Amino acid sequence: MRPAMYRIPLDATVAGRGASGAATLSRPTSPFSMPVTRDGHIVYDVAVAVQGLPSPDAFNGATSYVAWATVPDLSLAVSLGRLGSDGTTHGQVAWNKFIVLVTAERTAGARWTGPILLKGSSPSTWMQRFQAHVTGNAGNPDF
Repeated sequence: MRPAMYRIPLDATVAGRGASGAATLSRPTSPFSMPVTRDGHIVYDVAVAVQGLPSPDAFNGATSYVAWATVPDLSLAVSLGRLGSDGTTHGQVAWNKFIVLVTAERTAGARWTGPILLKGSSPSTWMQRFQAHVTGNAGNPDF
């Protein structure tokens, strides 16, 4: 079993009240001991499991829930996948610090457009000053 630092609790936002979940980090299979990108970033498999969300159409006509990974300043994002009927999906991320989000989406896209319902931060973000995070300083990345 993975230590707690490999399990990211996903906390509900106001819009996602009543829902909960977790993202579990593991290493993809590799012929080497630790899979990395060409530029040396560790690659993680991210398994997302969510419970307690209503039908997605409760959110302004959304058709599905999608899990995302984004860097702390929200400038880059990748889809981890559409949640299945069992509330799970998985994808990969190769960032040191990242945030996992679950949103309600009308259509698939390169970036989320629907409301953020659940959120959680990778363990590596724990050593970041709260004021340094874009959500803790009124959205000003130059704080």
